[in-house]
Amino acid sequence: MDRYELELQEKIRKFAIKVVKCYKGKGPDNVKVKINGGTITIEVRGILSKLSDILVKQGARDIVMDYWKYIKPHLEKEFLQEACDIIGGGFDYSWEVKNLELEDNERIVVIKVNKH
Repeated sequence: MDRYELELQEKIRKFAIKVVKCYKGKGPDNVKVKINGGTITIEVRGILSKLSDILVKQGARDIVMDYWKYIKPHLEKEFLQEACDIIGGGFDYSWEVKNLELEDNERIVVIKVNKH
């Protein structure tokens, strides 16, 4: 990995922490960033707020997933331009929550970013 990719990787990691802090009030447990050509994969652990964590533990997983339908557009509006600036142009992305029913440090959001 060259110097540019290492710097980009670190900028994306710090950016992901900033986004999580926006809705959780503190940073995630762990952020991993992998760059493979025009594809960036970001894995974020420790993603839920305390309220969401309680809801999942009480069996209300669907409520938490519905919550993301509302928070996602807010986060996009708040952070989209900064993401474009960091990545260096346009992109599309997909995301998936994995292991929501497990303990918080095992819950992961995987974000795949494809640069245009």
